[in-house]
Amino acid sequence: MDFVQQSLDSMSQGLSVTKLVNGELQLVLCNTQFIDLLDFPPEFATPPRPFSDFIRFNAERGEYGPGNTEQQVRERIELATKFVAHAFQRTRPDGTVIEIVGKPLPSGDGFVSTYTDITERDQAESYSDLLIQALDRSGAGIAIFDPDDNLVLTNRTIRTSNSFITGLSMPGFGYDDWGRALLDNGMIANIQGREDAWLNTWIQHRRLAPGVMEVERTDDQWRLVEVVILQSGHTVMVSSDITELKMAQIALIDAKEEAELASRAKTDFLANMSHELRTPLNSIIGFSELLISTDFDTLGLDSVEEYLGDINRSGRHLLRLISDILDISKIEVGELKLDEEALCLRELNQECLRMINERARRAGTKITNHERPPKVRLFADETRIKQIILNLLTNAIKFTQNGGEISIGWYLDEDGSLLLRVTDTGTGMAQENIRIALEPFGQVANSMTREHEGAGLGLPLCRRLAELHQAQLRIDSSFGSGTTVDVIFPPERVVTDFDPDD
Repeated sequence: MDFVQQSLDSMSQGLSVTKLVNGELQLVLCNTQFIDLLDFPPEFATPPRPFSDFIRFNAERGEYGPGNTEQQVRERIELATKFVAHAFQRTRPDGTVIEIVGKPLPSGDGFVSTYTDITERDQAESYSDLLIQALDRSGAGIAIFDPDDNLVLTNRTIRTSNSFITGLSMPGFGYDDWGRALLDNGMIANIQGREDAWLNTWIQHRRLAPGVMEVERTDDQWRLVEVVILQSGHTVMVSSDITELKMAQIALIDAKEEAELASRAKTDFLANMSHELRTPLNSIIGFSELLISTDFDTLGLDSVEEYLGDINRSGRHLLRLISDILDISKIEVGELKLDEEALCLRELNQECLRMINERARRAGTKITNHERPPKVRLFADETRIKQIILNLLTNAIKFTQNGGEISIGWYLDEDGSLLLRVTDTGTGMAQENIRIALEPFGQVANSMTREHEGAGLGLPLCRRLAELHQAQLRIDSSFGSGTTVDVIFPPERVVTDFDPDD
């Protein structure tokens, strides 16, 4: 018997045998680990002893929680006498976690139980669960590959953004396979024709130079993929969403380019404006000095009228330049107010053509009404609409060669919008220059524009005035093929209910 007891005491687990003896459930055998693990008094180490003593001792020291001690004893004795297999864990007041596994004796009148301290294992499992929860709550996607390049762990974030991942682990699926899956699922943007090169970069990124790699995806996301190789040989891949940062970088680059473009445009504008101002000022000063210093009788009436005409035209040109600059400035700061009314399209055309015909005649250009305007009116500011029309016509005349043609027309679209169209057969402009021409001070500089007066404010001013009327200005042009400018007014500004006699 001593040999048996010594053998039992050498076990790492606690053990006890409980058996029904003369109608009473008794603990008939146990080892020292059982006494030590469950912290029973030394005298309990000498069986046989009523099983109820062990239960009562635990109940009295609160092992089973609050409640009536004798009732807790009765309940557990009743459960034990069923002699069925059982397995459960008990966390003792000191934090020790004991796993208890019981199996019935072959005789059916008792059971043998083992007691294992699983505190460390339980803590490890708890920590593992906490780690998984923490990883799943992380905004960064995380994937871990074992030293044999098998995917062993993924968090929720990376599974959500990569639908080809079906579970926490995918044995046989490696880091290189991940890159191929991204390509096969069409998730990499701007990659056509460069698939092999991209995949090679992905693979080398891990094998030769673990670090970070930016990945542009077709779902409009940018991911920063970082690879870390652990001492154990495991590969940790961290995928962070840098979309906002990337968009900010792109916006910053665009803003820098826009600022540089604006700076160059303003520099060009100042150079051009100095020329535009100097030329008429030289005429005004030169001809006025000539008139002051010369006897009118000697000069002749015809010459006097010619000089005065030159002075007048130069002054008007200066006034237009200054007015355009002031209008652009007012619009930019929101100080330009509209005086709106229902305008007759036919009268608008007639007045503008009367004002521009002489200039067109001198340029050898023919202006025609494309067709009779539709029988509607435009709710707008008459002065500003005339300004749009005159600027568009003036611009068309400026860049249309002698003998060219210009047409102006109004059209009612199916959606109820009203379209003003000015078309010319002039020099036109390249597509890349249209955006420049629509910006203040952005006159497209080439050998042809330098032959004509203008500070590059006409089209930008037209666009701003159109936008004040909730209208859109669009340009269709190609170099050498003329230009068509459309100003599209929304249906809300089209008046159909009016007295035709007004």
